[in-house]
Amino acid sequence: MNYYFLLEDEKSFIKVLPKWLEYMGFHCMRVADITDVTDNSYVMQSGQGVTQLITKVLYQTIDTILNSSNRIDSLVVIVDAEEEEVETRKHEIYTKISDYESEKEVEFDFDVKVIVCNHCFESWLLGNEDIYPIEEPDKSSFFYPYYVHYNVKTNDPEYMQVPEEINEPTARYHFHYLHDAFLYKKIRYNKKKPDYVATKSYFSKLVSRMDHTVHIRSFKELYDYIHEQNIK
Repeated sequence: MNYYFLLEDEKSFIKVLPKWLEYMGFHCMRVADITDVTDNSYVMQSGQGVTQLITKVLYQTIDTILNSSNRIDSLVVIVDAEEEEVETRKHEIYTKISDYESEKEVEFDFDVKVIVCNHCFESWLLGNEDIYPIEEPDKSSFFYPYYVHYNVKTNDPEYMQVPEEINEPTARYHFHYLHDAFLYKKIRYNKKKPDYVATKSYFSKLVSRMDHTVHIRSFKELYDYIHEQNIK
C-alpha cells in the first residue's frame, strides 16, 4: 500500500506527523516525490493553508496521482476545522473531490480519506494533561487568564471557546493557550520548531488521553485510521 498525505499545515504538523507515524508502527517509508514511490511508501505534501489546499493544491495533487497511475492507493487529506464544524469542513472537501470526478469524467483508482482537526493541530496538543499546571498560578501570572478560563486537563480541548473579551479566531486562541502553557513551564514551542511535541513521550500522553476519556476525538480518527492501515 502506498499513500499520499496532503496536509493543510506547512510549518509544525508536517514536521511532527512523520514521527507520530513511526510511533504508530506505520508500515510505510517516506519518499520525497511520487516518482520515488515503490512498495509501502508514502509522500507528504503541504497544501499551504486550507484556502490554497481547497482551491488549488487538492486538484493539483489529484492530477499528480492520476498521472502516476497505480502508484498511490490512498490519498489522505488532513485539514483544520478552524471556525467550521468538523463535518462541515469534511463535507466541503469530499464535495470538491466529487465535483472534480464529475467535471473531468474520471474514475479514481485510489481511496480518499479526509481527517479534520477540531479546531487545529494545537487543539490536539492540548490533550497532554501534563501541560495544565497542578497548582494555581499567581493572579499576576501571564498564564492565569488561560488557567481560569478553561481547564484542558478535565475538559476536552477541542471544545474550548474563546473568551468573550478576546477578539481572535478559535484556532489562534488554542495556539496562544498552548504556547503560553509551555512558556509557563519554561518550555519553548513555536510552529517552526515543534520538536518538543514530536517526541514519543508527548505522543503517548495524547494516546493515553484518547484511551481513558472521550476527548480529542478528531485525533482518535487519525490514530484509528493509521492502525486500520497497519493491519491491511
